[in-house]
Amino acid sequence: MVSLREKIEMMRQGIIHRYVIPMLELRGFMVSDWKRPVSLEDQVLRDEGWIPLYTPYTTWETYTRDAPLHVYFNTFYGDVYEKAYKHCFVEFILRRHNRSLPPEVTGIFTRLNVSDGYYWKHRIPVSLDIPESVVKDIDSKYDELLLLLSRAKALES
Repeated sequence: MVSLREKIEMMRQGIIHRYVIPMLELRGFMVSDWKRPVSLEDQVLRDEGWIPLYTPYTTWETYTRDAPLHVYFNTFYGDVYEKAYKHCFVEFILRRHNRSLPPEVTGIFTRLNVSDGYYWKHRIPVSLDIPESVVKDIDSKYDELLLLLSRAKALES
């Protein structure tokens, strides 16, 4: 039996994989060989222990145009209500394990804590109502973050 949370996640992924990703590929984004790690924030502590927010249908694929910044569609995190399938988060993740960032960008990036350390991420909410708008938002935010990282000399080394 598929739960409501799982159904909503599959609807989000359907929109992303059928519309958003093909449009991103036209803009130079490709599937990365690196997958987003499962983090500590992907679970919630309940009386019965740590319960994952992700589902068996969650994909961990990331997309990149310019290393070290990767894009991940967080389809499992969000509310479960009638039109929740239209909303998800896009995470921009730096593939730099346990590396410090200059102070100029630490307010823009937050930590994605994993069992053996952390990665840096920036997360934005998107509405999947208009996939073209999502692609524009991702593309412009990606460029903006790369520019900020470059100015802060955080892309070197």
